[in-house]
Amino acid sequence: MDASSSRLLQNIFRSHEPSLRARRLPLKHLKALDAIVSCRTPDRGTSLFTCKAEQKVVALHHACKHRSCWQCAQREKVAWVDAQQERLIDCAHFHVVFTMPQEYRVLWQYNTAWFTRTFFAVVNATLRQLMLDPKRHGVTPGVLMALHTWGRQLSLHPHMHCVITAGGEDRAGQWKDTGDYLLPIAAVKTLYRGKWQAAIREAFDNGELALPPDQDAKRFRTMHRSLYRKQWSVRIEPKYAHGRGVMLYLSRYLRGGPIDPRQIEQCDADRISFRYKDHRDGRTKLLRLKPDEFIRRLMLHVPETGQHVVRHYGLYAGAARRRRDRCRAQHGARPEATREARPRVCPTCRCGGSLTYLRTIERPHRKGNSLRARLYDGFVQHGVEPVTAKAEKTSLRCRV
Repeated sequence: MDASSSRLLQNIFRSHEPSLRARRLPLKHLKALDAIVSCRTPDRGTSLFTCKAEQKVVALHHACKHRSCWQCAQREKVAWVDAQQERLIDCAHFHVVFTMPQEYRVLWQYNTAWFTRTFFAVVNATLRQLMLDPKRHGVTPGVLMALHTWGRQLSLHPHMHCVITAGGEDRAGQWKDTGDYLLPIAAVKTLYRGKWQAAIREAFDNGELALPPDQDAKRFRTMHRSLYRKQWSVRIEPKYAHGRGVMLYLSRYLRGGPIDPRQIEQCDADRISFRYKDHRDGRTKLLRLKPDEFIRRLMLHVPETGQHVVRHYGLYAGAARRRRDRCRAQHGARPEATREARPRVCPTCRCGGSLTYLRTIERPHRKGNSLRARLYDGFVQHGVEPVTAKAEKTSLRCRV
């Protein structure tokens, strides 16, 4: 398989689609599989345009816009960073990372929706309680949280990235800086651990958690008690002069799945090898996996249907626009970003002629209870890889 193609991940899923569908996959995995395999193919529908430069008809297949599709993610990342820039207050920011202990990772797989929802609630409650404490800062900061569930080797490693303003609005409605010091790390770790442990114990007592088959209630309670004696991982990075750098870092992982196809060095029917950076020694290493294991690890990180993996709190919450504008005014209004409408250009001709819309060919009708009938409507997107006859032939040759 050609490891240089931007459709590489799509081709991997397409090659193993029959064996994947033969398994009893969760609905969210079936939706992800269907979307990635059919993205930018005639299965999702096609829009026809005329190129004014060469007077020809250009066919652009619709994209799936699924959160795990790498092809669709590239354009969405740019739009996300632009949107966050308009929300940010023009001040310094801190980057804080909260990590779940590895003992709870198996339990996470059996209760993904509950853990995802509770992770945001616990981190928000921890930061809010400490930042509002009059003995510390006594302010309401702006907080953006992004959930990542993978490690460098694509294994399950849930952790929360937080972008926090170096200051906030006090009870009098005035901005107050935190200085170079956000919060005492020992207090953050202790409160974070306590809130998580209390939430897990309450959910278990109320019958909201499903235990793995090899774990009973007695074993669970023993593990739960032991984690009170363990140091939970929280990392507070030095203050950033602005928040854009952190936003650009987060944007790489918000959509498109946990791996960039450019990391893949080798891909065939027996092995998939990809590069990753080992955070322990800082060296770039090569990991070799069987295709089934590679796909299994990718599927671990398909987001829960209907749950956001990026959320805003405090001054960055949607309902806090007036408070945010008041704080922004105290810092000096940031120039409004002007977005110019870009004309659609032809992806196949060298002169980049503008395109004029002709008509849309709907996706092929499928009988029975087709999963595609319940997916998002297709939309036209290009810029990552032009959908041309040559590209389609190349894609077919790249299959395993």
